[in-house]
Amino acid sequence: MAATRAIQLRTSIPGPKSQAILERKQRAVADPKSIYLPIVAAEAHGATLTDVDGNTFIDFTGGVGCLNVGHSHPRVVAAAQEQLDRFSHTDFTIVPYEVYVTLSERLLELAPISG
Repeated sequence: MAATRAIQLRTSIPGPKSQAILERKQRAVADPKSIYLPIVAAEAHGATLTDVDGNTFIDFTGGVGCLNVGHSHPRVVAAAQEQLDRFSHTDFTIVPYEVYVTLSERLLELAPISG
């Protein structure tokens, strides 16, 4: 299979493990949650993503929260762990929390929006 410094293909795409999980998805997840790529993520670091079959790809479409710093950035992981020690999530419109307000204030300082 193909191999570069960042990309390593160990199986055909989708690999057998990804294919089995995607077949389970067909039976358990609503169709509006369509899949663009037939791979199933196992882990990701920086700009690369490794699927459950051991294939590693450059992730050009990473999740919104990690596009700028890459997957599993140590400072992001530390901040997430710190937050999880307090609470994992509430719907801000039901039970608001200060960190949401603080982030909004910081974003407004960077890109002021009025109205």
